[in-house]
Amino acid sequence: MNFKTISVLLAIVTAVCAQATTNPYELKDGDGKTCLRADMALTIQVNYTKSNQQEPAIFQWALPEYNATDPSTVVVGGSCAANGTAELTLSTPAGSTSVSMTFTMEGDQTYLSGVELSYTEDPDVFVNTTKPNNNVTVTKTDLKEFEAPAGKAYKCNNEGSLPLDEAGALLNLADVKVQAFGYNNTFGDVKECEADMTTTPAGNSTINPNATTIMPTTKPPPTTPTPKPEVPPQNNYTLTSDGKVCLMALMALQIEANYTKTDGKEGSAKWNVPANPAVSGTCGNDTSVLTLTYDGTASNITITFTRSGANGLLQDDGKFMASAIAVVYTETSARFPETNSSGVVRTVSSTNLTAFEGSVGSSYKCMAEQDVTLSDTVMLIATDVQVQPFGLTDNNFDTAEECPADNEISNIVPIAVGCALAGLVVIVLIAYLIGRRKSHKGYQQV
Repeated sequence: MNFKTISVLLAIVTAVCAQATTNPYELKDGDGKTCLRADMALTIQVNYTKSNQQEPAIFQWALPEYNATDPSTVVVGGSCAANGTAELTLSTPAGSTSVSMTFTMEGDQTYLSGVELSYTEDPDVFVNTTKPNNNVTVTKTDLKEFEAPAGKAYKCNNEGSLPLDEAGALLNLADVKVQAFGYNNTFGDVKECEADMTTTPAGNSTINPNATTIMPTTKPPPTTPTPKPEVPPQNNYTLTSDGKVCLMALMALQIEANYTKTDGKEGSAKWNVPANPAVSGTCGNDTSVLTLTYDGTASNITITFTRSGANGLLQDDGKFMASAIAVVYTETSARFPETNSSGVVRTVSSTNLTAFEGSVGSSYKCMAEQDVTLSDTVMLIATDVQVQPFGLTDNNFDTAEECPADNEISNIVPIAVGCALAGLVVIVLIAYLIGRRKSHKGYQQV
């Protein structure tokens, strides 16, 4: 491995381990004046095939923090507005990653019309890839994002994702402020995205109502809810491989989602994952995936369990966790009364989770309610959970590790009983003293 490769790896590892920061990218014309500016926090996520597992592995990284005076960070290129088109290209110095964004002016409106992502599956970073040093290019040309009137900047602080293909390539974006046309040393008036203008965004994405929301930030705020469903049933889910149980999960699940009504007000829906949904998925050494399908095939939950150290960059501390959860549901009028999006299919996911964390070789157990926030509008509620996604012995759970919430409850019970007994002793003692005092009343000393 030469010095150049080591430098590239260090940059990528630093980008992966750190969260994306908001960078101001400026494209200058021939006179040195800025003609296009895009401020954004950008991370890239792709799937790739590992040689030691069947299911795709997820790899996510951020571009290095940008410094206009340091060419070893990010190289900014492209072309200023001409014939209604402008282009911004962001690439790493060694060319291992490149993101090109095409902006279009149509009439008096401007928008992001296309994205091209190029990257190399460096085997030192894409651990155990079946295609080492494979150059991948993903192109999306039918976009209409970041819409704003000509001469204005588009602004959206909320986090969201921009899917690029069906194989799982996407851009995660936040703190976006961009102006590709009519930029004159400073941003023009701002056109804010709908998500920034409302307390709770309608739909499930901060960029496009049909895109997948990721990177959750806040728990859905309380609203006027529809009637609560009954207590969710605890189901037993198992996956088998070579005739042996490779994943077992006991859990009762609910989903809570906020939505927009026809009168513009916010509603809240909560429903149970019913008894006996269709169970599917895969087991692997580092990653196991459990999918629960119900409402026919209209709704599903997919939980991805990973072992620590599975991506080759984080230290393996012998733990497993649910690192990603995705839910798919349809806004029906029966479940979402007065919805203004009847029939719309929502897909919401989070890929930065550490839910249901336990030690490999043991099972994770938690009877207490756990709220797993997937986006600012959707939350998964889990109770009566016991799960083991790796290393089951004799087709059954191994020793259970209880969650802190259950331990707190276990500690409270003996303390409460002790306090009650102590109180009872005090009451008996007081009653005895009062009774003894009354027994002497009315007698005279002889």
